[in-house]
Amino acid sequence: MPEKQHEFELIPLHPLRRLEKRIEKIESFSPTIDVREFLKELLDIIKMNQGLVDELVKVNSALRIELSRLPAKLDELVSKLGELLSIIKAAATEETTPPSESSKPFVEKIEKLVEANKKIVESNESVLSALEEIEKRLRKPVLRHTLPLRKPLPPKQ
Repeated sequence: MPEKQHEFELIPLHPLRRLEKRIEKIESFSPTIDVREFLKELLDIIKMNQGLVDELVKVNSALRIELSRLPAKLDELVSKLGELLSIIKAAATEETTPPSESSKPFVEKIEKLVEANKKIVESNESVLSALEEIEKRLRKPVLRHTLPLRKPLPPKQ
């Protein structure tokens, strides 16, 4: 049987030496992280995460309860708005109905007051226009009868 022959190849040693040094470095590298401490911190993070999940579940269930109450409250609001609109409509129809016999004296007195107010407004407007006319007259410059100015005569020589 033929012996196994190894193949040989000529390559530079420099890249091989660098690879050897890197392998030695990696092998000599000891982790500076303590595995127990790392696991303890990991467990703390997991516990904190679980606490957040628990709080989220509580808040979510509280929100569901509040949302389940919302339709009833909206129905109540709609009914109250309906009542308010019916009251407003009733008030509007009462406003448009003619005055009854019992309120006629009040209506007549109010009409008299309206007429009196109209007369007062007219008299105030006439007084205001008279005051404006007086103000215009007071602001006009008073013209005195003076002789027109003439140029002086040059001295005679």
